[in-house]
Amino acid sequence: MLPNGGSASSRVLQVLKTAGGGLSVKKMCEKLDLSSMAVRRQLAVLEAHDLVFSQREKQKTGRPSQVYYLTDGGHEEFDRDYSSLTIDLLVGIRSLLGKPKINQLLDIRNSNLLEKAKRRVRGKTLETRVHEVAQLLTEAGYMANWEKLGPNRYLIKEMNCAVAKVAKKFPQVCIFEESFLEEILQAKVTRQHHILQKDHFCSYLVEADG
Repeated sequence: MLPNGGSASSRVLQVLKTAGGGLSVKKMCEKLDLSSMAVRRQLAVLEAHDLVFSQREKQKTGRPSQVYYLTDGGHEEFDRDYSSLTIDLLVGIRSLLGKPKINQLLDIRNSNLLEKAKRRVRGKTLETRVHEVAQLLTEAGYMANWEKLGPNRYLIKEMNCAVAKVAKKFPQVCIFEESFLEEILQAKVTRQHHILQKDHFCSYLVEADG
């Protein structure tokens, strides 16, 4: 994700998003009032982040031109209210099928996550598993880090909650997260801080069993 919504790169993303199709460098220069060099510089940054791609296309007149489009990642740079959709769906399921069905759905989600995560930690030491889990959480949007507190004792911190809105409505999500960490780390996991309890981050103490 690119920082600074008012940056030149963000402006290029915006003009591509609202174009309804691809744009050539010339068209972007006209829309953004920037030089060709400036636009190409920003496109290079965006391509490096896999947010745009280009292809040569025939024009009505003249030679084929290089036309730029947003990648799926580029489209994801724009706000999407997935949380509200998730909450609405879960509320509907609870109304139709009852509260236990929510827990069953979370169980299924947990199982799927565990299968993916186990491939990353299989055969590794506890410390390496902690490192890999922090990486997985960061990839999922939790901005996680970890530190060693002592022999076989670690602290995992989540500086961002990727499911905060959903968790406020369905706190079971947080309970399932704790059990997920215990299962994947094969260790005792105890929550120390909780964003929903007005802490600035969530954290988990990880201790070797036995």
